[in-house]
Amino acid sequence: MPVEPIRRRSRYMLRVLEWNDAKARYPNVWHAGMPLHVLAYDTVAGRLRLGDLVAVFYPTSSRHPDRSARFVGLSRVAGLRRAHADDLCWVDLETAHRFKTPLDFGSAPRRVFLCCDPGWPPHDVALFEQAFEAALAQGFVPDPADVVEAGVEPRAAEPEVEEDDVAPEDEPAEARPAPPRVPARDDARRFAGVDYSGDMRDPREGTWLAVVRLEGDALRVVRLEATGRHGLQRALRDPDPELMRAEAIGCDFPFGVPLAFAESILGEPFSEQGWWALARKLERTSYPDYLVALQEFRDAHGEVKRVTDDLAGAFSPLHRVNPDLGPMTYHGIRMIAEERSRYAVRPFERAQGRLLLEVYPGGSARRLAIDAAAARGDRGAAIVKALGEAETLPVRFDAAFLARCRARRDALDAVLAARC
Repeated sequence: MPVEPIRRRSRYMLRVLEWNDAKARYPNVWHAGMPLHVLAYDTVAGRLRLGDLVAVFYPTSSRHPDRSARFVGLSRVAGLRRAHADDLCWVDLETAHRFKTPLDFGSAPRRVFLCCDPGWPPHDVALFEQAFEAALAQGFVPDPADVVEAGVEPRAAEPEVEEDDVAPEDEPAEARPAPPRVPARDDARRFAGVDYSGDMRDPREGTWLAVVRLEGDALRVVRLEATGRHGLQRALRDPDPELMRAEAIGCDFPFGVPLAFAESILGEPFSEQGWWALARKLERTSYPDYLVALQEFRDAHGEVKRVTDDLAGAFSPLHRVNPDLGPMTYHGIRMIAEERSRYAVRPFERAQGRLLLEVYPGGSARRLAIDAAAARGDRGAAIVKALGEAETLPVRFDAAFLARCRARRDALDAVLAARC
């Protein structure tokens, strides 16, 4: 069935719980086994359009074992409304097709809300396709705009011209009304960076998020804020429009651990599932148990490094003192496994699209060849100066962002991570 590019709709998967479920956070309304009204963050509702098709799945649940981790059907976005709070919206859904029995495809999405258009991670796209094909087999009749062909990009519709809108040939050009001015679209490339804290207290100013915009051959800081670890997790879960435009996020914490330590945690050789097997293991491992395992491995084998640590001149993820990378590694891996949202994790995934990358701002600062004498006086100021004078990708700061970088080295490291 051919697709109409100008009407191409997006596809999503949405995890929804009933209001009386013990895990439910929002008062969602269901009828006949399908959601009708879902209270969601405005960052979620802001991505939806009327007519978008949504595959509804249910999380693991002891209250409803018959549909635990299963897909219950397809819904269509029928309305979007503001809720009682500024950051919440009601999403009205119409049931497009309800499965006769909830379907188990062998795995469930790890996200509450997930785009699954072609081009996003194949695992997630495949899950939606399975739900879509199952609905077709049960008699679901899709709209033409529901059928998406990979590689087809939406195009702008040509404006319809009425006869009355055509100016007579003898009318002077200056007498015709000037066309309305349309603001220029900002197509500049954007990148983000994170300086991450493993502090148990999760102080807000321990974790910083920066976004930079490419302007010619330079980078301009357009966003710099303290989020805290949990705030960053929320931002990855439901990125706002600015963060959504970032092609990649550089994160200043280890994405993995030395192979021998990974195998000691898994209790078996590193499997074909690789990094995801380790991430799932950490999800089931408590924080104290992880630190105990780390210390026992250090005592037996020393502070083993990864190849990338040696290449970058960085500390091992097993390092525990100034900086303490044990907590950062534990919390960081769990976060990107659970809340990576619309990003692919490099180098562990091959999916195209926006990326999450491990970076090392400390190594980047050293490569800037900062004057040693200046660095001894005020290393932060020396880094800012070197960034502005760098031959490749110099960084420009507005006054407010410059003040934050001078006051907090964590903020400056987030900018370095974005530049990486």
